[in-house]
Amino acid sequence: MSAFSAVGTTEAMLRSRTTTGRSTDTLDVLFNSDAGRAYLADVVGVAPEIVAALTHLGFSSICNALAAIKLAKHLGLGREDVIVTVATDGSEMYGSERAAVAAAEYPNGFHPTDAARVFGEHLAAVDTSALLELGEVDRRRIFNLGYYTWVEQQGISVHDFELRRSQDFWRSIRAFVPAWDAAIDEFNARTGVTAVS
Repeated sequence: MSAFSAVGTTEAMLRSRTTTGRSTDTLDVLFNSDAGRAYLADVVGVAPEIVAALTHLGFSSICNALAAIKLAKHLGLGREDVIVTVATDGSEMYGSERAAVAAAEYPNGFHPTDAARVFGEHLAAVDTSALLELGEVDRRRIFNLGYYTWVEQQGISVHDFELRRSQDFWRSIRAFVPAWDAAIDEFNARTGVTAVS
């Protein structure tokens, strides 16, 4: 397991009204507003297809992208290097929260000046100040944060929770991915949710 394997996995910890939580909230508004998309395309010069793709990122996905940016800066990576992260959720899940953030933070509407401020504060100024290079003890500590979610909230046995420590567990569930995808497609078709490809 790499020293950086837990980067981006502490989203639940970070998402509470911390700097990262504020970043995900306001970047979600940036990516899903006309003023934000126009700023990204016209001022920053982000390609239209990337601007369009950003609208699909949910809070956890945005947090993971921010962690990837931090890691790239920490490692001194450049344009020819690649970091892969996971877009774990979609923005369509957060419409009501986006509306609440917009109402609280931008009661007069989200304007180009707001877009510039959000971009500058939460993307252009991403630094490595909150990045930890993890050792074994730190990785275990972060893994243990999942106890509450898996054991106490989801009712998974402690034995089954402990199995998740091993990469063998994660490798073994790959065989289920096609069945999960089919179930998701069936659910989306039944409920009218359009799958994003």
